[in-house]
Amino acid sequence: MLARGAGVTLEYFGNTGTDLFWQNDSPRQQITGAVGVRGTGKLKLGPTGVTASEITRVVDLKGQVLMKQEAARGDAYFAGLLASEGTTRMISTKGWLYHLPPKSRAWLRTGRASGAAAVYGDQIINVLEPATLAKLLATAERSDVTPWYKNRDTGRRQRIYTHSGTITLKELYRLSPSFREAAGTSDVGNDEIWWQYLYDDRGLPDRLVWHFITTLKADSIGLGDNRIRSVRLVTKFWDWQAKVSIIPPKAKPGRAPAVDEITDILRAGDRPR
Repeated sequence: MLARGAGVTLEYFGNTGTDLFWQNDSPRQQITGAVGVRGTGKLKLGPTGVTASEITRVVDLKGQVLMKQEAARGDAYFAGLLASEGTTRMISTKGWLYHLPPKSRAWLRTGRASGAAAVYGDQIINVLEPATLAKLLATAERSDVTPWYKNRDTGRRQRIYTHSGTITLKELYRLSPSFREAAGTSDVGNDEIWWQYLYDDRGLPDRLVWHFITTLKADSIGLGDNRIRSVRLVTKFWDWQAKVSIIPPKAKPGRAPAVDEITDILRAGDRPR
């Protein structure tokens, strides 16, 4: 699977719930702040994991009026979130990260980065890192396997193995280079996330889910009652290929968007009150 130059297409979709809420009882109206995110892209693999990646990421916001109120109070995270609505493209290859922000036609080279940086920031668990995968499988709380069946898309007979469990953000930070890079801070707490990993009889990833929810004060800055109360993201892997090419775009140096992935909340700091 980690043969040099091999790769895979992926897609993900998910949602993030904020603590922003407004209600009027007469007439009954409710507004809730939420973020929908979806993306499609591909990964290029090497002996140690992901060596290059690209993604087209689409953000849909609900409750913008509440986010605008927070931004007006000086909350840079919600201001950045509002600016992220729409389509962003990211490419990470040959040691650099590139952005094409929403409504822009010009690519920006925004800084040094690993090959995984373009994709691993919404999906925070990287099962293509051997140490991370080994830890998940060793600590799984539930495991299952399907009977053999014929895949309707490929015609191949296969079976799917499923493992699920929990891991803390602090432990994930210790294990995973791509999560350390995405988090951008070592000040992650012991908040627990639930994960589910599915792979086929060849050992190839099929689907990966992570989920976080709390209505209370969280251990990590930005989570719980400090902006983000829930996250759920599903990543599907398909179309494994013997050779994948990811080419850097023509770009000028520039600054990355303030918010372009879910993990940006971990370094947002305390919100203005």
